[in-house]
Amino acid sequence: MKKSGIILSLTLLVFLMSFSTCFAAGLQLEDSYPKNGSHNSMLENVVVKLYFNEDVSADEVQAANKDAFEVTDAKGKTLKTKILYPKQTKEIWVLVEETLISNTDYKLKISGDLQMVNGDTLGKEQLVEFTTRNTSVDSSVNMGLMAVMMVGMIGYTSLSAKRQLKKQEEEAVAEEKVKVNPYKVAKETGKSVEQVVAKTEKEKEKARAQAEKKNKGKSNAKANEIILADEPAKDTQRVTGPKPITAAGSTYKSGRKEKAELERQRAAAKAAAGTTRPKNATGKSKNKKTTK
Repeated sequence: MKKSGIILSLTLLVFLMSFSTCFAAGLQLEDSYPKNGSHNSMLENVVVKLYFNEDVSADEVQAANKDAFEVTDAKGKTLKTKILYPKQTKEIWVLVEETLISNTDYKLKISGDLQMVNGDTLGKEQLVEFTTRNTSVDSSVNMGLMAVMMVGMIGYTSLSAKRQLKKQEEEAVAEEKVKVNPYKVAKETGKSVEQVVAKTEKEKEKARAQAEKKNKGKSNAKANEIILADEPAKDTQRVTGPKPITAAGSTYKSGRKEKAELERQRAAAKAAAGTTRPKNATGKSKNKKTTK
């Protein structure tokens, strides 16, 4: 009897303790965005998202929870807010309807009286602290990036201009080297002026081609490297020559051979049959002879 009473008492105790644990859990704040202690919040349209373990968006509790949220700045000034209820029933969004100040601390206070449908409350006030972004640092970083891009563009433009100028100078020097007086050369060599001019133009073209080849040396070297990289390996097998499709087992026939043979036979038959018209006679002369 005594033993049965002890077992019953322990069973009751365990049962009651499980209920107390369940009730002690109640409504809890599980997470938030921005997270508590974050330092990268924006200045405008700031929304603090709160994630709970129970349904807190039911119509029955929205009126009771409308004053459970308060956002204050570093001086304790209360900011204007709006409570939003998304589709997710365990979430509440707090929208700050004012523009925040850069690099400033803010606090969101959640009242312990915040409740869910069954009447359970948060029980204890919760805080979500966050700091806005330092926009001066962001501006400095953006300006630095813009400066680097501008310097790069100016450098690239300057380098391209120098290369173009050098190319023009080399072409001018090459043309100067082959520049001659055609009349003087013709008189000295006994050749005609046209021959001297043609030879001079040929030498100028040759010098111009050499200058262009020199300027394109680097690009040609890179192209050669690409070509060498694309060449097949030594063990790559290639076809030795063209082969008919019948070698691969195809039985397809185009019919051109048979058609050509038929045309040849027709031509031979026509030649063998001959013609009644004289070789060098026209239709008119034939008619005249017949009349006579």
